[in-house]
Amino acid sequence: MVHNPCGTQNPQSPCMDGNKCSKSFPKPFHDQTTVSDDSYANLQRQEDGKQHVINGNEVDNRWVVPHSPWLIWKYCCHMNVECISSVKGIKYIYKYVYKGHDRTTMEFGTCQDEVKQYLDACYVSACEAIWRIYHFCMHQEHPNVVRLQIHLSNQQLISCDEHVAPNLQQVVAQAAEKDTTLMAYFKANEQIPEAHNYLYQDFPMHFTWIRDKKRWQIRQQGGAIG
Repeated sequence: MVHNPCGTQNPQSPCMDGNKCSKSFPKPFHDQTTVSDDSYANLQRQEDGKQHVINGNEVDNRWVVPHSPWLIWKYCCHMNVECISSVKGIKYIYKYVYKGHDRTTMEFGTCQDEVKQYLDACYVSACEAIWRIYHFCMHQEHPNVVRLQIHLSNQQLISCDEHVAPNLQQVVAQAAEKDTTLMAYFKANEQIPEAHNYLYQDFPMHFTWIRDKKRWQIRQQGGAIG
């Protein structure tokens, strides 16, 4: 788990971006691990004077890639392990879940129609292809997050399709018969004594929102975040 020497020692290294390493190696020495202003960890890298020869170049602790020895032993592979300490870690995970497939533009022979000549398609690797063929889950979100509506009396959000329901008065009348999560929360407090123990934002942990019936029901298992 040592970054291949680059910079002045190896200017042709693939990680070089201009005259600088894109991975910011070699890292500076640190007596202890600290967290920078941008929430990234500056790991401890002691200047112990030890050096090792990698591909004909001498390297020290500044070139070591952050890793977990136990994980490397368990999975027998190269594995970079970084420390995170802010909400940016959640954004980083979701970016990869929802960014979509890698795409490629393929050319099919020659013809006069440029639209037919090229195909813009997503690229699926063999591993992902077999995963999808067997209908395995691509990702999992846990726990579930329930969006709780907040509004003043008779000022809840109403949406409609003008092509399906052109009569706005009828839309408003129908919406008045359906409870929002907030209105149903008040009704649950009137009807269910156990509801008195929980605040609105904590309600999904103990009650399930029944979307079709527009009401809260005591949760039988699991939990959710409001």
